[in-house]
Order: sequence, then structure tokens, then C-alpha cells
Amino acid sequence: MGATKPLQSVRKFYFLDYFYILLRSIEKHSQRNDVFSSFKVLKQKYRLGQSKYKRLTDDGENLTQKQLQLYNYTFRQVVEESKEYDLITEDNEENLRLSNRGKHFLRTHDEKGFSSFVQLLAELMEDHYGAFRNLLDYFYKTSPRRSGVLIFPHYSPLELGFIRKSIQTASDVRTYCKKLVDRLEIDIELHLKKQVKLTTKNDEIVNKLIVDSLLPENEKECFRPENYNKITKRIRDFWITHFLKELYECQYTMSTFDLWVYRAKQVGVINVTESYPFTNGKLVYPTAIVMNQTASGDFKEIYKYKDGKKLFVHEPQFETFQDEFVDELVKRYFNIRSKLNQNYFINLAALREAVCYALKISSQTFEKLLNEVYRLNLQGGLRISIALEVDRLPEETNAMYLKQEPVMVDGSYRNIIAIDVTKGDKNNE
Repeated sequence: MGATKPLQSVRKFYFLDYFYILLRSIEKHSQRNDVFSSFKVLKQKYRLGQSKYKRLTDDGENLTQKQLQLYNYTFRQVVEESKEYDLITEDNEENLRLSNRGKHFLRTHDEKGFSSFVQLLAELMEDHYGAFRNLLDYFYKTSPRRSGVLIFPHYSPLELGFIRKSIQTASDVRTYCKKLVDRLEIDIELHLKKQVKLTTKNDEIVNKLIVDSLLPENEKECFRPENYNKITKRIRDFWITHFLKELYECQYTMSTFDLWVYRAKQVGVINVTESYPFTNGKLVYPTAIVMNQTASGDFKEIYKYKDGKKLFVHEPQFETFQDEFVDELVKRYFNIRSKLNQNYFINLAALREAVCYALKISSQTFEKLLNEVYRLNLQGGLRISIALEVDRLPEETNAMYLKQEPVMVDGSYRNIIAIDVTKGDKNNE
């Protein structure tokens, strides 16, 4: 089958886990309402939200009407895309059944794990959409000097020195917008090597806020406090979209772009982070290539196209990549620690993002390599010493969504790390 479907026609959900919980629900039930009931339970169990982040909070058993509508919407979207891939069938009585392919996918999950299940899904999605190759071509063409890296800077009022209580009037918002534009112009020159004036675009977003009754036309007048988050989100989304459409000349909407980028992240084709150390904004970059062949053992073939080219993800093996990985781990650890002025432990997720970007590997590959390194560390077979701890569980915060995935090491989630190089040399420090 050729990839003929437009990328924007993909169903609107991020997590590939949704395919699994739907197939598992249909394995146990056939009547659509019963399948939906099981889907709801598993959706909460796996903490799958409507956004690109997993949930930290539970909606509970007694869902509101709005929550039910959101659950139903996602359910319908997953059902339709699963039918498109011939994973399930539906008869006239609204009975949902697994196809032979759907049964094979579940067997693969049970025998080989979720990553193998995702690999099968990736092949189906590429058959239908060709999205991963399309995105990779776009990244490398748009940012050839930076190996496909795209940066979407954004700054909250706090990050620009404004405390919440200092922003109350329309004039305060305009002051923030002006400072934001000044900062974005600097970033554009730094990252894109372009000199761009954003005054006209800034007027555009301010006028939109006024037209939408979020901001008073009178600069001295206060806006409604409950609109603060909506105002700052509108400003952020406006500028991110401007970067995508105008500066990076992407043909897709931000919603389509995000859907495919975050799906590609789960496959290991593209990495994306909104929490790169000492960077305000989102970083998106390829961790895969499309070519006829590669002699490097660091790349794993996951798809073959009709024109003979293949999709390779950068997935180096520990046996041949150990020294390079450890060197980068140490280098980035001391770099972050020195900038933060910390004595020992630093955030493990921050270190992961720095190492992934430097080596152009996926977060899944980072976790595999770190587990191997830690195993050697416990056996005393490493030239450095690593300590991993849990500082504070995400559940212990007031957050609703998990915006930084913790790293699973030695069977447990860890979120802080310390490295001692006294066993070897300190050249990397």
C-alpha cells in the first residue's frame, strides 16, 4: 500500500498506548458500550490524557458530562484509526472485533513487549501516511546547518522578570509583549541567523486579544484576572505558530505538526523536549535518517520504502557505544552542575535531554544505555561512580500532567543523579 493519505487527516490523539488499550478492551468485549467502559478504565490506569503529556491525577469513577465527552471523542478517534489500519472490524450492530492483524499485535505485545508493538504500529502508519519520512525530509531541508534541529523559543512573564501581581492592566500585558518580542528577535538572530522585526506581528496578537475581549482596549483598564492564563497561552501559541509557519515555512498546522512529532518521538524517529537545560522553549530534532543503506551499526532499519530507501533510527548498541555515551554523560553532568552551582545531585531528566541532543538519540535509547551503564556501575566495572535517587515523585506536586518523564533505571523510576569521576580522570569536568 502506498502512503497516500494527507498528514492532516490523522486522528487527533498523541499516545500510541491508545491502540493497545483499545485492542485489549475488544479482546475482552465486543459490544461497543462495554468496550468503551473497559477503555475508560485502562485510559485512567495508563494515565493517558487529552494532551501530549501523561496525567498525574485521576479523574475518578464519577466523570462529569464534559469528561465523558472527551473520553468518548478520543475513543471514537482511536476506533476509526484502528479500523483504517485493519486492526479491528465493526459490524452493523456496533459490535467491535479484533482482526487477525489486531490479534497478532496483541500477541506481539505479550511476547515481546510494548516497544515491539509500537514498531508494528509505526510500519502501519508509514504505509498509510509516510509521515516520518515526510517530517525527516522537512527537518533536514529546513535546518541543514544544525542537522535538522528546530527551536521554538517561548518565555512566560515570570521568565522575563514579571511577577503575576505586576500584570493587571492592558498596559502591563503590552509591556510584557514588547519585552517578549525583543527577546524573540535576539533568538531569531542567534538560532536562525536572520534579522527580523516583529513589531507588526506583535500588534497583531495584541489586537486579537482585544477583539476576543480578553484585553481591554483602554490600556489603563484591568483585564479579568481569570483570563490571565488564557492570555499568556494565546500569546505563546501565536509566536510558536509564527515560527512554524513563517520562519520555518512549514505547510502543516501546529496541531498536525505536534501530533506527528510526538507520535514520532514514541517511535524513536524524532526527539522533542520542552525542558532542555537553560533553554526557554521547545527543541525538535531528528534521531533517524532515510537513505538507501548505511554501513554504521549504530542505525537500525525499521521501514523499507517502495523506492528502495529505508528508514533508520539512531539506536547505537552499548557494546560499541559505551565509551562515547559515558563521556557525554560525564561532560553534560558537570556542565549542568556547574551552571546550577550544585554540589552533587542534578535533575536526571535535564541530563537526559542534554545527552540525547548531543548524541542525537531517542529518550528510549538513552534509558537503555543508562541501564547498562548503571549495571556496570553496581558491578564496579565502570571508570566513574554513579548515584541515582528519587528526589520527589511527580505525584507529590500539584501538577496535573507529567511534563518530564522520569527515567526507569534498574526497575525503579529515578529523577536525580550524581556522578563521581575520582575513579578515573577528570578531563571531562
